[in-house]
Amino acid sequence: MAQATDSSSNGGSELTSTHYEGTEKLLEVWFGPVQGGTKKDTHDLRNIPRDNLIDKILTPVRCEIVSVSSNEDQTAYVLSESSMFISKRRFILKTCGTTTLLKAIEPLMKLAKDFCEYKVLDIFYSRKNFFRPELQDTPHRTFDNEVAYLDSLFEGGAAYVLGRVNGECWYLYTLDCPSAVMEPDQTLEISFFLCTIRCSLCASI
Repeated sequence: MAQATDSSSNGGSELTSTHYEGTEKLLEVWFGPVQGGTKKDTHDLRNIPRDNLIDKILTPVRCEIVSVSSNEDQTAYVLSESSMFISKRRFILKTCGTTTLLKAIEPLMKLAKDFCEYKVLDIFYSRKNFFRPELQDTPHRTFDNEVAYLDSLFEGGAAYVLGRVNGECWYLYTLDCPSAVMEPDQTLEISFFLCTIRCSLCASI
């Protein structure tokens, strides 16, 4: 897991602390056949070869596959930085730490077109506010930067903030258009957030 190290000087002595960002970034992309597609038997995201998933998507994001499990509905991957789920039309990627999740989108779109004759129908990107946003890599240091990056890839994007903009909040980006996803889409997610414990408290434990 990638960790960030922050050093500062205090009274002539250097204080070094290691921080791991537990807040997860979540990407969900729905696909559908491109107009004029002729190979209906290829319309399945699971047709994308695993080597391409690793080289084109996971390597730029900076995470690795730990284990794989699959059934007739989807293939689930445990990653070094969380998890990935791939079904016929839906792609879900969750990562934490200093991963660059949004860098998965462009290669994913190309792979979906090349191997599945698919195009993006809808997209959802969300995350909680980071504990240490300054340690994130581009474009994840601010939500404004993330929105600008997504707007460069999609038309009709809509960005939202749920909660206090100067406190705990949740960010969401999606496409502002009538949903082309007609099948049921219900997901139960339970998240645990780790809070920073002061060094003085750690020392006393």
